[in-house]
Amino acid sequence: MSTYYWTNDRGSAEIDFLISIGREVIPIEVKAETNLQAKSLKAFCEKYHPKMAIRASMADYKQEDWV
Repeated sequence: MSTYYWTNDRGSAEIDFLISIGREVIPIEVKAETNLQAKSLKAFCEKYHPKMAIRASMADYKQEDWV
């Protein structure tokens, strides 16, 4: 397992961690406090369509369709 970081070409979006497991890449976005906006994570998911994406914050667990 390896860990990476991602940013888009313009530098306007970034993913805190990318975990590579075999051929799968799992993006992980860590949010401060209870802020659940994850524009960078959503942009990454729309572009690369990972099978799984993780958003961590101080908010309670919430299942969403895209993450």
